[in-house]
Amino acid sequence: VLLGNESLADVASWADDNRDRSTAPWHFINVETGLSYHEFEKQVSSNVNIYTVLVKEEGILADEKAGRNDRVDALKYIVHFVGDMHQPMHVSRAEDKGGNTIQVRYDGRGTNLHSLWDTKMLEHAGLSEAQLARNFDKATPEQIKKWQSDPQILWAWESYEISTQLYGEIEKNGRNIDEAYYKAHMPIVEKQIEKAGIRLAGVLNAIYAKTTIAAVLPM
Repeated sequence: VLLGNESLADVASWADDNRDRSTAPWHFINVETGLSYHEFEKQVSSNVNIYTVLVKEEGILADEKAGRNDRVDALKYIVHFVGDMHQPMHVSRAEDKGGNTIQVRYDGRGTNLHSLWDTKMLEHAGLSEAQLARNFDKATPEQIKKWQSDPQILWAWESYEISTQLYGEIEKNGRNIDEAYYKAHMPIVEKQIEKAGIRLAGVLNAIYAKTTIAAVLPM
């Protein structure tokens, strides 16, 4: 077992904890708004970013000739990057650092658009991890099959479409994030989290089906 006594949930933040100047660009995609799918795919595929690094790390994990430490790190990166790619503000504009410089007011406090979608919306729900997992477990067999067959570039495109929507809403409606915003957008958060979990399972199942590497512990 690559992770020993740790679960996937235990290592989910490892990539953030070990981020430095060289790996920081691995956590996001920065592109301008208004791109077509093919323009987006071309730009993203030709740069170092969360998409290209995820594909690389999947290759390392699947390579039985790779060193154990490299495969362990690859697994940890995959767990984290699949999640990050489904957070819309990780696929967004460079000019505002993925929404980090767009200040908003939420729950009576100041925050920014990136943090709102990273953590604040989930914190507002007030649910435990177990409750969140139960609430987000709604996918049908047909959805699971579809989501797991989608290419990784489509995962990134979906987040890009959402972040484009979010930018437009902030510019049109202002930066006071109220309960109506939460209720309207929480279904998006839930669906993105559910997609991330299902797609992560699909990636790992596909890799372990082709290798003799021991399976990881369940989440």
